[in-house]
Amino acid sequence: METRINELSEKQLDELAERIVFSIRKDREEERKQFKKYAEHNTALLLRYYHKLKGHTDSVKEQLEADQDTFWDHRRLDLSILMENKAKTVKLMNHVDYALEIYEKVCKNSDSAEERRHYQIIMRKYINDKRESDQQIADYFDKDRTTINRNCKEAIQDLSVILFGVDMLNYW
Repeated sequence: METRINELSEKQLDELAERIVFSIRKDREEERKQFKKYAEHNTALLLRYYHKLKGHTDSVKEQLEADQDTFWDHRRLDLSILMENKAKTVKLMNHVDYALEIYEKVCKNSDSAEERRHYQIIMRKYINDKRESDQQIADYFDKDRTTINRNCKEAIQDLSVILFGVDMLNYW
């Protein structure tokens, strides 16, 4: 039996509308949670592969200079896809470096000793040329390794907000 919309009472229409709104809100909340999860995962990956990505970006300038006025620079040869990928990496890494600068300022200006430690943990674990293990970092700060792991996760969440913006916040 098929029901037509004009056959529904006002109360039934209101209930239907409430269910639809509830379903849409639930879907949007799930999308926000997934975005946050992916953003934090991507932030951790960016940090983990920071040096490899920076190495990739350093090669772009050298390659452009080397290819200038050569066979590979010819207009009919299309290396644009490769160069687009390299350009995206350069742009992304510039954004990461900028986010790290902002995060450093935020952490250094914090009243919380724990938050001030967050930036240093990220630097020691991922960014510095001589990267340190969680245990080395824990020893340096005279903290338990689980505290360092927790601080690192919090730092990645904070850095994700700087990298990905307002979409990282659950309540908007």
